[in-house]
Amino acid sequence: MLAVMLAKPGLGLNSAPVSSTSEVTPAENLDPRFWLADTLDLQAELNAQQAGLSEWIQAVNRSNLEFLCLGEIHNPTFRQFLAQEIFSQLDVDVLMLEADPPQVEQFLAEVEAGNPSVGLFGSDIAAVIRAVQTRNPNVQILGVDETAEQTAWKNLEEVHSERQRLSRDGFIAQNIRNQFRPGLRHVALFGGSHCALHDVGLGNSRPFFLHLAGVLTARERMKSVLLVSAAQTNLFALTMQKVGLSDRVAVFPDARAIAPATYNFRWDLKSFWDNYDVLIHFPGAWEGRSPSQEEKARSLNPLPSFAPDGSPA
Repeated sequence: MLAVMLAKPGLGLNSAPVSSTSEVTPAENLDPRFWLADTLDLQAELNAQQAGLSEWIQAVNRSNLEFLCLGEIHNPTFRQFLAQEIFSQLDVDVLMLEADPPQVEQFLAEVEAGNPSVGLFGSDIAAVIRAVQTRNPNVQILGVDETAEQTAWKNLEEVHSERQRLSRDGFIAQNIRNQFRPGLRHVALFGGSHCALHDVGLGNSRPFFLHLAGVLTARERMKSVLLVSAAQTNLFALTMQKVGLSDRVAVFPDARAIAPATYNFRWDLKSFWDNYDVLIHFPGAWEGRSPSQEEKARSLNPLPSFAPDGSPA
């Protein structure tokens, strides 16, 4: 029976996270027949392993982390949450965006000109840029996506077969290495699949974080982070809904610590806990929280202590 389950598509170590545009319905995923363990067991484990967002960010700020791959979905809700709650608190020396250098130059010029909204993949990036610049006026903001020249070189490879083909993520990894400055904190804001730890979600391409892990700098100085909204239909969001935590802003700083409990709960949750170092969950309709609401949430969920690298002690 176990062998049959592992042979199914989407299960096992290299399962890809279900896209936010997946056609799988929440009702189907919440069918009791899909869930293997008692809901209260996983709820207790999630409560024990979660941390408050501000506390986690403060721990990161105190740490020696040099590279943070922050995986998002390109939509207004994610960008608003990033600007208001993450980049308003996170110490960043170098922000790397999913755009090429000319695009980023244009973004910065528009922000400086006072344009209220600047589009990147159809959603505003201006609020994120302003939040980062407000916290650190000396922050360097770079475009590290595949350039037009790299795309042209890749097209030439079809003629010159002796060249080893580089994927888009391969070029992104190359661009990041060229711009990396040891001792500074770099944050790369990209689509979630690019920050994965396994070869998933990008066809035959290795995610750039996998190219760089342990190469750019020591692996313990790098973190792969996935943001998940309660409005998504992926399995992690649905799990938070099933255990009654979908209205929470919660950080799970050490995915490996919680992985065994999630595997017992539902096999295909492995695709989230295996693929990222950290998971951040937030409510789907993000309009910010007042301090009193945040304090109330903290009082209901005692926070674990932190190690210097930002993981629970």
